[in-house]
Order: sequence, then C-alpha cells, then structure tokens
Amino acid sequence: MMKVLALECSTDKASLALMTDGVVTASQRMDAGHRRSQELFDAVEALIRSAGWTFRDIGAFAVGRGPGAYTGLRVSLTAAHGWALPENKPVWTVSSGAALAAEHFAGHPGDARVAVWGHARRGMIWAGRFARRGDGLEQEGDWSLLPAEAQGREWADVPWTDPGRIPQAEWVGRLFAAGGVSEDRQPVYLNPAVTVAPRFDAAGRPITA
Repeated sequence: MMKVLALECSTDKASLALMTDGVVTASQRMDAGHRRSQELFDAVEALIRSAGWTFRDIGAFAVGRGPGAYTGLRVSLTAAHGWALPENKPVWTVSSGAALAAEHFAGHPGDARVAVWGHARRGMIWAGRFARRGDGLEQEGDWSLLPAEAQGREWADVPWTDPGRIPQAEWVGRLFAAGGVSEDRQPVYLNPAVTVAPRFDAAGRPITA
C-alpha cells in the first residue's frame, strides 16, 4: 500500500492531498500563504493529523513543478525534499499542466485534445497542448508564453480549459500513481524570477520599507 503526499503550489490557490494507492484519503486547499514555508508546513502537519497518519506513514512525495509561480514552486519542492531526506524517501515531480489536462479529460470524455493555460505576469499566460494516449496523456510541443487575449484563440481547433481552472494536488497524485515517472525536478517558470535590488540609506543601513 503506497501512501503519498501530493503538493500543488503553482498558483495562488495551493492544494494538498494524501493519497493511498492513487485514491484521495484527505485533501485541503490553501490561499497564497503557501508561499511562506511555515504556513505550508503547518497545513501539511494538520492534514496528516486529520487523516490519522504520521510523516513516517508517507512513502513518497509528488510535487507539481509548474508552469506557475516561482516562489510557490520553490517552496513546495524544497519542503518535499526536506521531509523526504531523513529516511531517503523518493520525491517525484509532475507537470502541473499535465495535472490540469488529466482533470479536463476525466470530465470531458469526448475530447481527444486540450489546451491548458494559466496566468503569468505582465498580461501574459502560459499555455500548452495535450492529447489522450490510451489511458494516459502526452504533451504536444513545448510550453508557450502568450498574450492574455490569445486564450481560446490560439490553437483554435483545440478546446481550452475553462477560466478559473487551476491544477490540483489530487491530479498530481493521480498522475504519479498512474506512472510514477519523475520529470526534471527544476520548476517550470516561463518568466524570470522577480527580484528587487537592495537599497541602503546614507549610513549604509538596509531600507526595508
């Protein structure tokens, strides 16, 4: 019996799921607090307690790797590695876009292809196409960074996921259970990370306001 903690933090609405052999045991959704590691740790600990589990019960960690928000992706990947390290448990990463596509295909059995997308910064969206392959799915081409108005217009022959749909930890866990093949553990982030150059006052003290 494989017990897995799945994390999906690629958007400002994160989610967590405890899975047993690909079936959800307990789940939770979070707001932007997931970008602060302590909030994520507290939420995971509370979810594990609610299911009657301990960290020792978890056999593997499945983490959505984006595309999405740089900070959320980094926090979730770093946290999973920290939890896995003491007992050398495996950490697997799954495309957040593939998780979104898998959920779409489950709800739209007649669709053979789908374009998934999410908000990027500066009036842009990230987008990619997926096709059914037997009981699974396969990405067609690479990710694209497009103007927001291209949503639903680019790739006009392919249905797009509905606005407001975001990747969910449950589907990250389901994809892990279906294949268990790890992707590159580096997060997919189509814009460069936003950094603010430090500022100092006349006495050389950092300005934090």
